[in-house]
Amino acid sequence: MVTFCEMYKMLEKKGPGKAISSKGTLYRIEAIDGNIIAFPRTGRVTIHKDCWMKPITCQKTRAGGIYNGKFTIFDWFYGFRD
Repeated sequence: MVTFCEMYKMLEKKGPGKAISSKGTLYRIEAIDGNIIAFPRTGRVTIHKDCWMKPITCQKTRAGGIYNGKFTIFDWFYGFRD
């Protein structure tokens, strides 16, 4: 599985990333100030290293859609791997 650090570095290099939840919500995803930030249509989801891969972040925000939706952040990531 992809680590937080691997994803952060790829977002810095090739970002912004994207994900589409199972309900069709499109997320723009960026590496900002040591965190991974997902921007749905409104608001934002901040993912710290310690809440990476958890469906609920440490701020109690839902993040599962970026990990297991129609097009996940991992689909985006593997599209750039050498």
